[in-house]
Amino acid sequence: MTQITIRRALDADREALFTVEAKSTPNLRYLPQVYDLFLHDPRGAFLAAEIDGELAGCAKLTALPDGSAWLETLRVIPERQGLGVGKRLYEAFFEVAAEQRISTMRMYTGLSNVVSKGLAERYGFELEETFLGYSLPVDETLTVQELPAWQLVTAPARAADLVLTGQAAWHDFLVMNRTFYRLSAALCADLATRQQIFSDDQGNVAIFGARFMPEQALHIGHFAGNANACLAFAHALAAQRSIPRLSCLFPQTATSVRLALEANSFTPDRAPYIVMRRDLD
Repeated sequence: MTQITIRRALDADREALFTVEAKSTPNLRYLPQVYDLFLHDPRGAFLAAEIDGELAGCAKLTALPDGSAWLETLRVIPERQGLGVGKRLYEAFFEVAAEQRISTMRMYTGLSNVVSKGLAERYGFELEETFLGYSLPVDETLTVQELPAWQLVTAPARAADLVLTGQAAWHDFLVMNRTFYRLSAALCADLATRQQIFSDDQGNVAIFGARFMPEQALHIGHFAGNANACLAFAHALAAQRSIPRLSCLFPQTATSVRLALEANSFTPDRAPYIVMRRDLD
C-alpha cells in the first residue's frame, strides 16, 4: 500500500522540491527564488509530501496580516498525481489553520484549471471573485524627474485612511505576485512597514511593490485619485529601479481600474484568474 506522509519542508529538501516544481508546473517556476522566504516564515507552514519516503509534492500556507491564510505553490509530480497527495496537503492545511486559529483560507487558480478548482471545492471552497491581469513593459529610458512629488506613507493609521477610502473601486482586493489580499487596516499597516504605500500633494495614493522577486515586476496593488498620474509614477518608479515590467491584477468587475489601465497601454493576460474561499468554524 502506498504511504503518503506530510511534514514540514526542510533546507535539505531544497533541490528535490525544485525538481518537483520543474516537473509539475514547468511553465510556472519560482520556488528557487522564494524557498528561503517560505522556509523561514515564522507563521503558516511550508509542507512537503512524501510517498514511500520519496518527495512527491509540496504546498505553502501563508498567514496574512488580517488573520486569514493564503494557500499557494501546491505541486505534485505528474507520475504521483491521482494518488491522493493533493488531498492530504489540503487536510494538512486545515490542521495548520486550526493550530494557528486562522479564520479564512483562500487560493487561486486559472479559470480553466478544472482539477485545481475541483480539489478546492471538494474541501468546501467556493468562488469568491474572478480577476483580470494586465501588464506593460517598462520604458527604461523614461526620466524620473517627477518622483520627488510622491512620498512614502509610513504611519499605519494614515495609510489605512488613504487606502480604505478608495477600496470600493477595487472591490476590497489587492494583489501582489498573485497573492490575493482582502483590503484591511492590518494589511495597510503591513504595507506601510514594507514601504509600499505612496501619496502626493494632489491627493493621489498608490500601492506599488512586490511580495517577492522584486526584480521581475513592479506590482500595482492599488491606486486612487488621478489614475494617469498614479500609473505614470508607477512607470517612472519601475524605470528608476530597472524593473522591466508593470503588473496589475484586479477584480473583473472593477471597470474603472480596467479602463484606466487600457488608457495607459496595458494589455490583458491570456485568461482570467479565480479566487476561492473557505471560512472556518
